[in-house]
Amino acid sequence: MTVTRETIPLEGVISGQGLERACHLRAVRRKIYADESMKPLCVSYSRCDIEDTDDFPDGEYELSFGAFRIRVIRRTGRYFQ
Repeated sequence: MTVTRETIPLEGVISGQGLERACHLRAVRRKIYADESMKPLCVSYSRCDIEDTDDFPDGEYELSFGAFRIRVIRRTGRYFQ
């Protein structure tokens, strides 16, 4: 098995509480490959940090990018996983 990890920029959407907006984020992408395979068996994301700001109220939101959805909480102007 081979595992790769890299931090990549992504574009996503934050939605919740009747609000929605596009956003820029950085995330750590992890891919797991079977020996000598060119196609990953598994792709996962972690440490999704939203890079831009907004005036959304504190509360629960969903961050989506590609086929992935992550629940985030906005508290004191920052988003947390």
